[in-house]
Amino acid sequence: MDALQPFLVQGLRNFQAYQVCVVAVGTVGDISRNIEDRIQPYCDGIMNALVDTLKDNTIHRSVKPPVLACFGDISMAIGAAFQPYMNFSMMLLMQASSTRPPEDDEEMVEYFNSLRESILEAYVGIIQGFRDGNMLNQLMPYVPSVLQFLEELANDSNRDDFVLGKAIGLIGDLAQALGPQIRDQINKQFVAKLLDDGMASEDPSIVSIASWASSVVSQACQG
Repeated sequence: MDALQPFLVQGLRNFQAYQVCVVAVGTVGDISRNIEDRIQPYCDGIMNALVDTLKDNTIHRSVKPPVLACFGDISMAIGAAFQPYMNFSMMLLMQASSTRPPEDDEEMVEYFNSLRESILEAYVGIIQGFRDGNMLNQLMPYVPSVLQFLEELANDSNRDDFVLGKAIGLIGDLAQALGPQIRDQINKQFVAKLLDDGMASEDPSIVSIASWASSVVSQACQG
């Protein structure tokens, strides 16, 4: 990793050749999943490069979804050590979740579904990382914003099945991780709608996720 890191960061910062940047981001995710917390000493340089990528106005839009998802990969890998990156990661995720696609542009609708799927993956990874690091209370200030995003997805007619499955998985992870602490916040109609939509899906994997999430939410609301 010592020898690879300079080339990896160089690839992440190669904003003009966006295909190289996308490959570099994918490599970071693969490394995170394989060496786990051993990536932690290299995270300052990697996270700074990822953030700079998102801030660059000239970057190709296809880079943004994998960069956001990569936050979750890194959080799962390093657990509590992700804490220094938490505030700006959540800020960038919330900014990305607040953007809206034009209704009459099919290509942009498809892109925004990809973006939202990556945001959901990042949230799930951060929750799992902080659960493993015994730092779940750090998540509480961000719960309202995450739930607001989920409420918007519940009422989005352009939402695809991939987004639905990830959204339901996030609901389950939130309920499982924070339980009674967020009982009143998840005992809402939009949560029930997402779970009902999942149970009515023709995709068996989404039905399975919805069944699990429904059980976890029910336990949290009764706790």
